Amino acid sequence: MSNDRTNPVARLRAMLLVLRDRLPSLRRAPAPLGSRGERIAEKFLRKSRYRVLERNARTRIGEADLVCEAPDGRTIVIVEVKTRITAPGTAASSSRPAPPPEAAVGAHKTRKLLLVADDLVRRRGWANRPLRIDVVAIEVTDSMTPTIRHHIGAVRMATLRSR
Repeated sequence: MSNDRTNPVARLRAMLLVLRDRLPSLRRAPAPLGSRGERIAEKFLRKSRYRVLERNARTRIGEADLVCEAPDGRTIVIVEVKTRITAPGTAASSSRPAPPPEAAVGAHKTRKLLLVADDLVRRRGWANRPLRIDVVAIEVTDSMTPTIRHHIGAVRMATLRSR
């Protein structure tokens, strides 16, 4: 059995620990941006008369950021929250502007959301209720005032309901 000095995995682990301590960007932030975005989205949706049923609803497939009941009192809404920090003037200084947060919901994430929604519907007994998947995009600037965009029905449910 080799000691820590000759074990490459142990050496790499030790180097990473040293780097983490020396480089602030590798340290974990005290409050993750995603959690902050979910709280902002929740407050926004409550003001829009949505009732939040669950936060970070876990299934065997994955997780839904928020599960709400729409203002109609009947529709179940699975909400995917995407949050980005954008510095003013960043887009002007680069050759290409940064994509908006909602652009992160691509084909893979869409498939995953459909599977999570299907699992939630079955496990919660919501088969007879209307269902949709929304995306809430949040951009936070240095001024700390978020820009919120609510994309209602952003993920099409046809694939889910046809099973």
